[in-house]
Amino acid sequence: MRTIDLNRCLVRYAQGQCDACEAICPQGAVHQHVIDPKKCDDCGLCQAVCPAGAIAGNDDCAGALARTRHLTRQVLMCRRVEEAAPSCLGFLNRRLLWSLTRERELAIDISRCETCRPAVFHWLEQEIAACQQVLAKEGLPPIRLVRVHPREQAPAAPVVERRKFFRSLFHSATEGLQTLAEAQQTKLYAFDSALWIAAQGGEPGELFPQLTISSACNTCGLCTVLCPERALSMRQPEGMPKTLYVSALACSGCGLCEASCPVKAITCKKNGADVRLPADGGRGKHNVC
Repeated sequence: MRTIDLNRCLVRYAQGQCDACEAICPQGAVHQHVIDPKKCDDCGLCQAVCPAGAIAGNDDCAGALARTRHLTRQVLMCRRVEEAAPSCLGFLNRRLLWSLTRERELAIDISRCETCRPAVFHWLEQEIAACQQVLAKEGLPPIRLVRVHPREQAPAAPVVERRKFFRSLFHSATEGLQTLAEAQQTKLYAFDSALWIAAQGGEPGELFPQLTISSACNTCGLCTVLCPERALSMRQPEGMPKTLYVSALACSGCGLCEASCPVKAITCKKNGADVRLPADGGRGKHNVC
């Protein structure tokens, strides 16, 4: 299940024009910035392209990436292979892949994606290929494509039966209520790839959006207020004029600053993930895993 937080979505801004989530959804589950839970198969592609981190889902993507970075062999895999992994790798984009490869060699298992979720497979192929090109230019090891053997899964947690719950009320009301709440709770995680990348530090590269600030900038500060990723800041070093600074790692390329600048001093070149799907939108054979 995924939802869109309209308090973060670019459409809340007067100049905010974005339909990336609707354009990429292979199930046609997104309409007017609302996700239809009956159509959504939780592939995560909408999260991969959202420039504002406005989409939340059941997967703790940040936690999954943190675990990946601490593996002796850094491998990205889905829940079909590892129970603690995300349900799908569709949330990944080229900037996330680049950030992971900057630290040490990265491997990814997409061997089951083509039969499970073709649209995700196509997306990951595109994003991996873009990253591979830059890695080759930098003389860094390429991303390795692997097939990981699934581990034996632990038995599923027991389901709390309604009858058992009410029986527990007579013995321990507090304990029974807590058990039912934990069993029925659905926790949603918001994942903002730009903020995650910025928190890791490192160096941006060709795959990141590029903002150019011209001399026309009058340091009004409007862009710093509007930027959903806080990638823009106004600073005034001692004895120096006020200057607009850009965090290349944090910028998601949403273009809101460019569209809103009153003096047209900002140009945004989007080198990040593009919304591209096969001719059939990946709907030809899309199995739910």
